[in-house]
Order: sequence, then C-alpha cells, then structure tokens
Amino acid sequence: MPAELTIAAVGDILISQRIIASASVPGRIRKNFAPLLRHVAPILRRADLTIGNLEIPLAGPEERYTRKSAATGFFTFNAPDELAADLKEAGFDLLVTANNHCLDRGLEGLQRTLDVLDEAGLSHTGTYRTPEEAERPWIGEIRGIRVGVLAYSKSTNKIPIPKGSEWCVSLLDESRMVQEIRALRLLTDVLVVCPHWGREYTHEPVNIQKRLMRRLLSAGADLVLGSHPHVIQPALRTPKQAALYSLGNFISPTLMKRPATRSGLIFVARIVKEDDGTVWIRSADYVPTWTRRMGRGAAMRYEVIPSAPVGLAAGRRFGLSRREEREFAGVVRHTMKVLRTPVRR
Repeated sequence: MPAELTIAAVGDILISQRIIASASVPGRIRKNFAPLLRHVAPILRRADLTIGNLEIPLAGPEERYTRKSAATGFFTFNAPDELAADLKEAGFDLLVTANNHCLDRGLEGLQRTLDVLDEAGLSHTGTYRTPEEAERPWIGEIRGIRVGVLAYSKSTNKIPIPKGSEWCVSLLDESRMVQEIRALRLLTDVLVVCPHWGREYTHEPVNIQKRLMRRLLSAGADLVLGSHPHVIQPALRTPKQAALYSLGNFISPTLMKRPATRSGLIFVARIVKEDDGTVWIRSADYVPTWTRRMGRGAAMRYEVIPSAPVGLAAGRRFGLSRREEREFAGVVRHTMKVLRTPVRR
C-alpha cells in the first residue's frame, strides 16, 4: 500500500524587540508567544513534518534583545527561550538554523540555541555544536518515508566564524552542496534543501540563486525551500519536484518600511511513495500569511493570519477591520501573483 506524507514549511521567523514586548504577560517574567501563532497552529499541526527558518538565536535573557552592531553595522537579534516551546506547541517539528543571524550572539549563543531547541523537543539542522554533529545530516522516518534535510547560509553578516570552528555553520558552497545532496539522496526517499540566499527585499531571484537552484534540483533535491529575501519569490513545480526561491517572512515586523515584509506563506506538499519505491508529489499548495499588528505602545500585539478558506471571509474569521481585510486581500493577491511569475533565466 502506498505511503503518504505531508510536509509544511514556512520562511523566516524573525522576532524583533517589539514582538518580544508584545508577548509580555502582566505580572509575569515569562513571555507568551502562543497568541502570535494561534490562527496558524491548526494548519501547522496537520502536517507530518513542519519546517521553519529560525532566524534568531536563543542566547539567554537580555534587557535589549535587538540591537545594532557597531562592528558590522547590521542589526543583531536574540529571543527569549519561551519562543522554542511555543513554536513546538504550534506544530513545528524541525527548525533550520543556518542563516545570517546564527552568530549574532557568538558561538556560545549558537550552541545555546541548539540546547534550548533540544529541551523543547525541536529538531534542527544547519548549525552545530561539534564537528561530529556537523557530519550527521538530519534524517527522519515518518509514515514509512525517509526524509533528509540539508540547510545552508550565504553569510554570517560579517561576523567572523571562530577559527577552528568553521564546522559550526553550513555555508553556501556549490560543490559541497551538490556532493552532500548526492550522498544523502542515496539514504532517503525525500530530500529537502533549505538555502538562505538571495538579495533582501526583491521579488526577483538574482542570478546566483537561479544557477544554484538548477544545480540543487539536478543533483537530486525534491523540495527546495529558500529564505532570506524577507519577501515572496517565485515557485517552480514538476511532478517530482517543487521549489520556492523565497517563502517570505512568517513572523516579522515591517522591515525597511516595506509592507511586503509582513507577508509570507505556508507551503504544504503531499508526497506519495509507491510500493515499488517511486516517490512523487501529489500536491503542492500555498497558504498566504500576514503578520497582523494591533494596538499601540505597550498594548501592541501581533498575530500571524492565514488566508481564509473559500467562502469564509478573513474579516469575519479573524476579527479584521475593513481596512485590515482590504490590506490582507491585497497581500494574498500579490503573494499568488509573485509565486506564479515566470523566472527569467
């Protein structure tokens, strides 16, 4: 009898100081991120494997979790440990940690992040605590289907990787990526590759993304789930492969005064393994999402809103105002338009 597996994936989970403040609970030190995720959790929980890009370390309590680095000029991030447990409760199973913010709190922060994820029961890949851990790709058997996941980052935002610890993060390297894909292809039924790549705030993939995408798919990747641009980029689809250049931001404030940075999607792939071992993608669906911001000052709150099912208005389902409903409808239309945009070679 054929086996069937559902994989869900989202883009960047980027928690800013304001979003952290909005998770405050009166009279308690502990933050509560569950309300942020309550509307999307039912979708995430339905999948057999849900993947997201954790673009923020969990490096321990700080008075100021978001700050600008004088050395690099980039903003650096950190988030409270409670985020991990709340992501797990919302339905996440595996978090990709190879991204340009993985060293925002140094090697110690990178390693502590993985410890916190372990404690929350979340799998992870892309960054590592030891050379031995870096040599073990993530492989899981779910519903009789063996899934492998590889993750790579384009940079660490000019933060030097400590000498002797180059193994701590997987960086984009075309020859290495192809070699690892081919090796893992022999051990798995479904191979997922998560590259953190491209140019921020642009809906058009850059040339290096296009070239690498062709190499990743030809080397044997079944799913390619891109991140980093902070906006949606086009999707590709064949009967046996599906790829997204960028899934946009799953959780994020408005970045660089660009409203599109609060939009993302939940990608849902249903994969079948036939009795003879043949694997194919039954369906690939996209659920546009939008990070809603409510209130002002200390009363500000955020929540991720998914597009409503046909026949059920988002305004009625999620209590959106007419202005918000119009804005979200525009987000959904724009997301689907970008996904369907042909990529120029």
